Amino acid sequence: MKKIFVRKIFGLSLVLLLFIQMVYLMAEPAKITAATAADDIIITLNVTSGVTISNGTDATMSPNMGVTSDRSVGSSSWTVATNSATGYVLAVKSLTSPALKNGTTDQFTDYTEATPGTPVAWGGVPAGGKEFGYSAYGADVLDATWGTADNCGNTGTGVTNVAQKYRGFSTSDVTIASRASVTPNVGVTSSICFAAEQNAVYASSGSYQATITATATAS
Repeated sequence: MKKIFVRKIFGLSLVLLLFIQMVYLMAEPAKITAATAADDIIITLNVTSGVTISNGTDATMSPNMGVTSDRSVGSSSWTVATNSATGYVLAVKSLTSPALKNGTTDQFTDYTEATPGTPVAWGGVPAGGKEFGYSAYGADVLDATWGTADNCGNTGTGVTNVAQKYRGFSTSDVTIASRASVTPNVGVTSSICFAAEQNAVYASSGSYQATITATATAS
């Protein structure tokens, strides 16, 4: 009886041992999987939009106007840089109306366009009149509006470039250049041309000045 009992105990122990091993083997992979976890994070960098404009140089028109010269031209320029994804607008305006004056002594009428506000080729000034206007050129200047020249004319004779279109100054901003994207970090230069003419009349001697403000705005 003892031998049979011992055999039974041994057999049951062996079965129990095998059962425990099976349970361990089945449970172990689950423990490994449960020990792994993951998480994602998002990194954000905000870039602020900005715009800069260089200092334009003061312009002295040439040649001097007088009894032997009825025309004069001049120029200046600005360089605009922006990182705005939608670009910038460069606009100009005059501090006064009319723009070019010799104090209260004398003045030049702002250039008269056939269609007000629409630049046209400099077509001469009516007899008895004195007029002053402007044009522009550059990579971001619209040729269809301002013409296709890359200079303002002859500073020796004061004759304007025939490929340019002119208009009179306004005391409100008028766009001369724009783009719809980021500029190179060195910026983009736009030039402005000035033209004055007298016809069958003399401007009184003296110094005539116009104050022009250029404003660059990120779009």
